[in-house]
Amino acid sequence: MVRHILLSIRLPRVVCACLVGGALAAAGVITQGLFRNPLASPSVIGISSGGVLGAILAFYGGLNLWGFWALPLSAFVGCLLTTLVILQFARSSKSWAIDDLLLVGFALNGILSAISSFILSLSLNEFDKAPAMMNWMLGTLSGKTWEHGLIGSGPILIGILLSQRLAYRFNVLSLGNDVAQSLGIDLRRLRVHAVLLISALVATSVSIGGLMPFIGLVVPHFSRLLVGPDHRSLLLVSVVNGMSLLMLADLLARILMPPQEIQVGVLISLLGSPFFLWMLYQRRKMQSL
Repeated sequence: MVRHILLSIRLPRVVCACLVGGALAAAGVITQGLFRNPLASPSVIGISSGGVLGAILAFYGGLNLWGFWALPLSAFVGCLLTTLVILQFARSSKSWAIDDLLLVGFALNGILSAISSFILSLSLNEFDKAPAMMNWMLGTLSGKTWEHGLIGSGPILIGILLSQRLAYRFNVLSLGNDVAQSLGIDLRRLRVHAVLLISALVATSVSIGGLMPFIGLVVPHFSRLLVGPDHRSLLLVSVVNGMSLLMLADLLARILMPPQEIQVGVLISLLGSPFFLWMLYQRRKMQSL
């Protein structure tokens, strides 16, 4: 029994926590480098909301009963369609300004979240669907298996490796658009690649564990305090910190209120928000000196 619990329940859950935490942390580093703002996060451009909506539609339509792959695939397709909409709106702008990405993503995030809430409200009386939808919206690692890890390992590892290849370009971009263009950086191409990488990482993480928006905001900011703004080292440290944070949060979610389990996405927000406010206070305090 101990062997079964360890190998079939606990270890797959730890692997999924590492994959999701590392993916969201890497996506957060890319997002903050793209917007040149340490307060940006992957949820700003609405991709995670698209994945959650795809999963909720699968629950509502009964697609999750078709097989194991139906639910993760629905979440991934939701993220992909949201990414295509963002790129299409952004390309309609001649300047392809970063503000266009921010505004389009902000609007899509609100629309998709409202649609998800509306579908959830229609399913409140269906006790076989509403709890599953809520777990997905709040973020959970409960019941994850080796199949979930198999789904996420390939796209996440490839996404992190490709992100590392773009790290130097984000260092140049932090000096300004004019400097980056004068050094041979194709801003349009860089933004397309960045959005696609963010989409792949967020889509895979959402397809495994649902919505966990705070990791991509807090982890890169905390890692930046440890290693500085160089994206080449920042990305790797953020991935490790994201893995550690989600594993710790998942452990606390299981042991704080036994036998009940807290949704890990809620716990991360509860613990991360005060910590993030403290970091902002310390940053303002240092700037005032």
